[in-house]
Amino acid sequence: MSQRSGKRAVVGTIDAGGVYCSRAAAGGGFVFLAGTAMDETGRLADAAKPAPPYEYSDAAQARAQTRYLFGRYRDLLPTIGSSILDIAQLEQYVKLKVHTDGYFKVALGPEFMDKSRPGGATAEVGRYVPDEAVISITGLAIVPDEASGLTKSYPGLDPSKPAGQFPEMVAAGPYLFTTYYPTDSKTGIHPSVRTEDWNWRGSEIRNEAEYGVEVMKTRLAAVGASLADIVDYTLFLADARDLYEFDLAFGQALGQPAPTRTVIPAHGFANPRREGAVGHAQGALRMEAQFRCLRPGHGGEKVVVPGPGAGFGYQSAAMRAGPLLWMSSQVADQEHRGAGAAREITNIFEKIDTTCRNGGTTLGNLLRLRALVTRPDDALAVYAALRRAVPSDPPAVCVVVVPSLYVSGCSIALDAVAYVDHT
Repeated sequence: MSQRSGKRAVVGTIDAGGVYCSRAAAGGGFVFLAGTAMDETGRLADAAKPAPPYEYSDAAQARAQTRYLFGRYRDLLPTIGSSILDIAQLEQYVKLKVHTDGYFKVALGPEFMDKSRPGGATAEVGRYVPDEAVISITGLAIVPDEASGLTKSYPGLDPSKPAGQFPEMVAAGPYLFTTYYPTDSKTGIHPSVRTEDWNWRGSEIRNEAEYGVEVMKTRLAAVGASLADIVDYTLFLADARDLYEFDLAFGQALGQPAPTRTVIPAHGFANPRREGAVGHAQGALRMEAQFRCLRPGHGGEKVVVPGPGAGFGYQSAAMRAGPLLWMSSQVADQEHRGAGAAREITNIFEKIDTTCRNGGTTLGNLLRLRALVTRPDDALAVYAALRRAVPSDPPAVCVVVVPSLYVSGCSIALDAVAYVDHT
């Protein structure tokens, strides 16, 4: 189905082995992709496994899985009018830090995204589905259409300066995509955020968040936008307890209404290379955040959509911007927590359904569902619940086994993006 029509379409559906998802789902000129190197049986593809004698090499596993994963997208995206080079933003999850180098060598190499790179955020999060997967991604691409202004560009890019691994900002239609991480290319932790360990005063996460506010102000101002134009973001935290101080800093700077967001507990980020480092004294960062914003004057408008989850921390329940409805991550209500994953998931899907209807759409128009689970076996319960909610043409699904959740007693959290048909 051509996505020039803007209607919803899915490609690469997997419905086997308890897995139920599509590799990509498109609507309104935007394409959401998510997944690991699984095949149509729901298992790790044989082609994604290194040949002997390298089958136990972390680098070989990362390269083989990345090559298979992006090879599938290279083949599938053109069937809905998009391509690998039309990917505007990616979130990249690795099982261990050692898997990252192999992933970048392939994903950003000449086979795939060496040109027209997307914005990117990378975190060591946990485990994925299937269990042998060491790489997982989710992201957003466009179906380019010059007539409607839906093209990919790099605002503010200085061609005289060497490009980094990922561009600082990517624009597509009414959207601007950018990622903040409090790093410095020479020292690891940026000097503006470093908190010394010789005194008990100061807060590492507060410094990182407040500096992030200033970075975002500068970037957005350069394209005529402001913090008020942030629609949705993913926040990676090395310690879920840091959410309180992060919300204080961002809430004070951004004001109301709050954007939508998903909080993902992570084991670590790019700095430092070694596993298990914690805090500035060990050279480790506490956060990374990836943002979806609107560009004033490009046809988009933020509309706050009420629903469950509004005000649960610094977040709105949902935000409609153009043809996309962004929904904050949801957890089960108090009375459903601890009663098993199936009951929690059912309650969360009821909330997402309510929010979709409030936003002028339905569960059948979901483009991406992301599940954070604390137990690997609960992934199958997510797929089963999705099948009941969306009996055919499922959205792209990202399942991540996280070290913990930010709400006591919860074993699962779900967020979603849906297509809103204005025709």
